[in-house]
Amino acid sequence: MIRAGSMQKRSFYSVVHKYLEANKRYGWKECLWKLYNPGDIKFGKEVGEDQFGNKYYEDTTELHGQQRWTEYKVKTHDEFGGDQIPPEWHIWMHSLSDAKPGEAGQNPENWSNVPISTVSNAPYTSHVGPTTPFTDNQTTYRSRGYGIDNYKWLKANEPERYYMQPNHPLRSRKRPATIYDEIDYNNPDAAPEHSSEPLMKLDKN
Repeated sequence: MIRAGSMQKRSFYSVVHKYLEANKRYGWKECLWKLYNPGDIKFGKEVGEDQFGNKYYEDTTELHGQQRWTEYKVKTHDEFGGDQIPPEWHIWMHSLSDAKPGEAGQNPENWSNVPISTVSNAPYTSHVGPTTPFTDNQTTYRSRGYGIDNYKWLKANEPERYYMQPNHPLRSRKRPATIYDEIDYNNPDAAPEHSSEPLMKLDKN
């Protein structure tokens, strides 16, 4: 959580005052070093140190995301990186918790579950709205070859269900000359309303 307090204001005069104050506190050599590690001159309270000697600071008047930083224990400016921070300090650095390593708040099991929203104005309970059960396209219900199964669609010697054009020799005489069959999609295994036996048996070669 972000602690309440006065927020720093960014202006030309505040930057000048910042470096004058830094020179007064640290001296010009230490100021140059801080421009490399951690890359900026900040004023804050030291909150801890890890097993590698890296020191951690916090300034509650800084902008969120910049209020916590670390000064690495290195000899030159090209020897440090974020992967040198232990995982428990990463939690504190990224403001996932105000608890420091060793405190109970570091354990995610102790974190409170805060809902993002308690109300919803969505018209549906899911993102797709009401849907109908999936039905296979029966035009794929055809055999791969004579006496050969076709995966899950048809077993050998089962009648094929693919669509046939009007006046097709295998199409039923009693079917109307339409370009579609009236299929009951709530009962896809049922035969179409105008279907009947074809003129020729499908098992004949």
